[in-house]
This record gives sequence, structure tokens and C-alpha cells, in this order.
Amino acid sequence: MPRLAELDGQLLRCEKITSQERDEKGLYIFRDVDGSIDMWSPRPERIVFKHVNAVVEAHGVRFLCPKSFAKNGGSKGTHSVYIFFKGSPYSGRNTAGQEVRWEVVGGTTIDDLQLTPSIQEQDEGLPPGHQCNWHGFVGSSGVPPGHAV
Repeated sequence: MPRLAELDGQLLRCEKITSQERDEKGLYIFRDVDGSIDMWSPRPERIVFKHVNAVVEAHGVRFLCPKSFAKNGGSKGTHSVYIFFKGSPYSGRNTAGQEVRWEVVGGTTIDDLQLTPSIQEQDEGLPPGHQCNWHGFVGSSGVPPGHAV
């Protein structure tokens, strides 16, 4: 049963950033801290994920899918799972289009995080070779805090 840290787990805070800079086609330019172009967008605002260390600061968590990680024998070719917490201004959506969020039932860092209920990936929109449909837990229902299975 892998620890979230082994699955490159990161607590995330979502922040809205705005750009005033536009290119010759009218697209908004978003830059990295070094000034290089990160992306172009038709909209002046975008959401970015910032890594934080404490659950209390986080809107969610990202980690490598435990099922895909085991199948691939590591991180190469393994997709990520994004989970948003209850109370977060941001959410995921299931295949029915409903907003979904998980409750933090314990933990202060990635090392002792516990979520409920279980997580069911819904990746039916992906090509057949890329569908995983992992169903599992993060630190609850017999899974130690800070682990995913």
C-alpha cells in the first residue's frame, strides 16, 4: 500500500490569476516566474494549482493513481488523480456533470491525510487503453493515514 508521498502526492491550493498582456492575435499571455510564456488563453483569467504543505491551506490533493502506478511499476506512464475538498471553491465533476468534493476526516499534511468517501475515477471519455477506473481510499476504511489504495 503506497504512501501518498511515494505517489508524488501534493496538497494543492487553487488560485485565480489574471493577465492583461495580449499577443498579436488577441490571446492572453500567461508567463512563468522567469518571464517565459506558460500558456495562451482566449480568457484573461485562469486557475493555477499552487503546492502547499498544510491541509488547512489546501483546496485539494493530487497524486499518482495507485492502480496505474502498480500496473506500470512506477511513475512512468502513470496518470494523476485530482481530488477537491469539501469547502473548496473548486470541485471536480463526475460523468453526470455533478460537482464532487471529498471530506477531510483527518490529517494535517500529506503524510497523514484521510478522506471520505471512497474515490471512483470516472474516465470513460478516455481511449480504452487509457481507462483505469480506479476505485479506492485515501487514509480511511482500513487504509493507513497518508496512504492510498
